[in-house]
Amino acid sequence: MAFSFYKKQQTNNDYRNLKEEIIRELLRQARHSYNLALGVTAASALMTLCGVGLLYIDKVSEASLTASGGFLGTLTSIQFAKESKEELEEIMEKLLDES
Repeated sequence: MAFSFYKKQQTNNDYRNLKEEIIRELLRQARHSYNLALGVTAASALMTLCGVGLLYIDKVSEASLTASGGFLGTLTSIQFAKESKEELEEIMEKLLDES
């Protein structure tokens, strides 16, 4: 009977190890998503500044296109980072509820 009990305990440890591995992977993905959003935001900010520069040299149509593209890129990357964070929080809550 002790042998059967040992198998059950080992299964529980395997589940705990799997859970820890999932948490580590989720944190890794969250870091990468944040870094990606930060890079896109920086690129979009530079693009917006280029649009402002074009506006100063009287290239209005190019300036508006460039600035609006940079602004939309910034908004999109911020929204992506927010969704990633919310998804991570939701998964963490589910994992903590199962404990």
